[in-house]
Amino acid sequence: MKFVILTYLNWDYEENEYILDEGVSFVNLKTHPIGKLYKKICTIDNIDDGTPYFYSTGLILYDETDEDHSFLPSISHNSLSSIFINLLTIIYKGRLGYQSRVIMSKDNFKSSHLTYELYERSTMFIDELDELHALQIKFDKNNIKLLNTIWNNLKSIYLSKIYSTNENKSRINNVLNFFYFSWNTLTLDLTGISLSIVLETLFSPHSNTELTHQISYNIANFMGNSKQDKINIYKSVKKYYSIRSKLVHGETIKEEDKNSIPEFFRFICEIILKIMIDTELIHTFNDNNLRKKYLENKLFE
Repeated sequence: MKFVILTYLNWDYEENEYILDEGVSFVNLKTHPIGKLYKKICTIDNIDDGTPYFYSTGLILYDETDEDHSFLPSISHNSLSSIFINLLTIIYKGRLGYQSRVIMSKDNFKSSHLTYELYERSTMFIDELDELHALQIKFDKNNIKLLNTIWNNLKSIYLSKIYSTNENKSRINNVLNFFYFSWNTLTLDLTGISLSIVLETLFSPHSNTELTHQISYNIANFMGNSKQDKINIYKSVKKYYSIRSKLVHGETIKEEDKNSIPEFFRFICEIILKIMIDTELIHTFNDNNLRKKYLENKLFE
């Protein structure tokens, strides 16, 4: 059985297929038979009300043994489909999962065995990001290079001693899981809370004293390029934590504060991306002892 997830990413790569790994590839739907198959099932089976959406890039997943259930596209955060949609969301700083259609085929996409939508529309801020990115995002060689680097770094984490001896509860795994929950949700409140867990997983101190101050300070040191830049980031993160506190305790927050969450979402994408593309950093943040030493050293730079 082969699976393809149809996405709105605009294919802008010189070749019509890019093989990322065994059983994982991306294809140009304008030239691949999958594109014709999708239009066919729209017409014959009235899929998507008979009118094909403007899908441009397909993610093909294929397990020759048919024994690895992670290849089956689902909304589980552990499925390969969700892992890759999550990584692409980080790269493009906007949700790509909405209305992603899955086609299952037993004959190499000559026909469709089953088709279904992978995600439903979620919060209003996700609507905003969907619309923004539908017009701008390109799947080109630069973003393919980024994805390839991240995937190889992630594989090294998954194979590491820390990951295997902690029952898959590594910090990087935790970051990706809660980032996934931040966009695959029905409420903006849960988005805000999930994003704060991402930050705490990466930048929480090894003590509970002045938690908000220390997390804000660590992030400012990590992302800031100048003194003023660090000050601005520090203030922004502290303000976000005041919003997060109100969300957790069920307090009413101002509309302008709630509207700031999408922008913070993009900022967190930048943080995660900076770590994920750097082999040394991703292993540092995945190891409690290395992370502690790294954050301590940043204090005195």
